[in-house]
Amino acid sequence: MRRPSVCWIALFGVLAVSIAPGQRGRAQQAPAAPQPAAVTPRAALYPTLDDAFLRWPLPEGAERYAAIDGKRMHRDVVEQALISRRYRDQVHPKFWGRITGTSSDHESAEWLAAKFKRVGLSDVRIQPLDLEPQWMPHSWDVVVTGAGKAVRLESAQPFYGANALPVGGIEVEAVYAGLGSEADFAGKDVGRKAVFVFNQTGLRDEGAVRRADAKGAAVIFEVDMLPGNARYQAYPSGTQAPAFTVGSDQGYAARDVIAAMPAGQAARVKAGFETRRVPNLKTSLVWGTLPGATDETIYLIAHRDGWFDAAGDNASGVASIVALAEYYAKVPQAERRRTMVFVGLDGHHNSGTGAGVGRRWMWDNRKTLFPKTALMINAEHPSTIQTTVRPRYYQNDNTIVWSNTYMPQQWYAGGPSRRTLEMIAVNAFRAFGASMYLDPNPRPPAGDLGAFFRGVPGVATSEFYHYFHTDQETPDAVPWTGLEASTRAYAKIIDEVNKLPLSTFQRPEEPTSTRQ
Repeated sequence: MRRPSVCWIALFGVLAVSIAPGQRGRAQQAPAAPQPAAVTPRAALYPTLDDAFLRWPLPEGAERYAAIDGKRMHRDVVEQALISRRYRDQVHPKFWGRITGTSSDHESAEWLAAKFKRVGLSDVRIQPLDLEPQWMPHSWDVVVTGAGKAVRLESAQPFYGANALPVGGIEVEAVYAGLGSEADFAGKDVGRKAVFVFNQTGLRDEGAVRRADAKGAAVIFEVDMLPGNARYQAYPSGTQAPAFTVGSDQGYAARDVIAAMPAGQAARVKAGFETRRVPNLKTSLVWGTLPGATDETIYLIAHRDGWFDAAGDNASGVASIVALAEYYAKVPQAERRRTMVFVGLDGHHNSGTGAGVGRRWMWDNRKTLFPKTALMINAEHPSTIQTTVRPRYYQNDNTIVWSNTYMPQQWYAGGPSRRTLEMIAVNAFRAFGASMYLDPNPRPPAGDLGAFFRGVPGVATSEFYHYFHTDQETPDAVPWTGLEASTRAYAKIIDEVNKLPLSTFQRPEEPTSTRQ
C-alpha cells in the first residue's frame, strides 16, 4: 500500500493566503513568481524531523515542568506502535492494531503495567474483564473490472461490525453515486449493486452509506477524498449491506472505470468478505496509584486500544499519563495533596454492544471510586501534526501538507457549572502553548470522559483530523512538542486544582439525559 505523499513546509512558518474582508469566495489571482527548479530537501533544512517542530518556551516561574520531556514521551508512542506492528506481522496484515481482546491488547496492558512499576507507582495491577463475542474480519478482496481494466481495491477496509458477504462472494454491477445525496441517487437503480459514494473530512454528512443501504445496495464503498490511499477504519455503518472505506487513489480509479464503460454496459465488482465473532476473549484495566496526603483523589485515564499504529489515538494519551506518573512520583507524598490514580482503559474502538467494558465497570462502581474525586483528566489524542489538504498555489496540489506544529484540540473542562475549572484549564493551555479551539466543546465530551462527566469533574482534550483511524497515523504524525505542551498543561491543571477544596469542583450527578 502507498502512503499519501507528504510535503514539508520550508523555513519556519505555514504559508497562508490572506483574504480581505468582503473578498471571501471571490476568485483570487495567483501571484506571479519564478518557479524553483526543485524543492529543497527537508534534510537540508532540518537535521531530523524532531528539529522541525516549534517548541513553546516555558513561562516564567514554571521551570519545574521542564522535567516533562516531549522527546522522552515520544519514545513511548513508538513502543506502543511497535506492539501494533507485531500484531500486524504475526496475526492479521489488514485488520491490525492494539485491538481489544487480542494478543496486542494483552501486550499493551503488560507494557503499561511495567511502565507504572518502573516510575514508582504502587498497587500496580491488571484487572481482567470479560468480553462479549468480538467481531473480527477474517478475509476480504475487492476487484472492479471494466473497459479492459481491473482495479484491486487494496485499501478497502470494512466498517467495524460489517456483515459478511454470502459464502463464495458476489459479482455485481458497479454504480457511482457522487456524494450520496438524494440528488446523486436520482434516476439510479442501485438495488443489488455495488455503490460507490465519496466523502471527506469537513464535508456535510449526506448519510450516503445509509441511503445506499436503504435503496437496496448489495455492497457499499465510501471513498475518502483525502489525497493518497490510506486505509481508514470506520465505526459501524449501521447498514445491512456490508460497507467498506476506500482510499482516494483507488476510489477515483474505480470511478474512472465506471465512467469509461460504453452506453448500456456497466463495470463489475467482484467481492468476497468473511467475518467471525470470537467468544471467550478478555481485556483489562491497568491500575497504578500515587498515595497523597489525603484520601481525596485525582484520576488520570487514557484508553490503550487503537487501529493500526494508533500513534495519536491513543498511544499519545497513554504516553501522557505515563509522563505524569513519572513526574509526580518524584514529588514527596506530603506535597501531593490528593492521591493520584492512573488507569489505562481497555478502550472503545470495539464499538457496539459490549464495547467499553472497563469504563462501564468504573462507572457502575462510581460510589466506591469517586466519592472524593476533585478531578479526572482524560488524555486522548493530545498531539497531532497540523496538516493542510491541497493548499492553494502549492506546487503539488494533490497532497496532504505537513506543518511544523500541532493541531488545536477540542476541549471540555467541567462544563458550565464549573467555571473555576474552565478558567484553570484555559490558563494552563495558554501558558504552555497547547493550542485549543476558542470555545469549549458545546456538547458532552467525546471519548472516554463521556462515560464519567455526569458525576466526576473532568478535563478532556482531543483532536480528530486527517490521519484519525488510518494507517497513516504513525509516530511521525505525533509531534513531541504537542505531547510536551499538553502534558505540561495537564500538570498545571492538577497543581491548581490541588490548591482548592473539593467543594469547588464536586456537583450532584447530572441526569442521564445529558449523557452523550
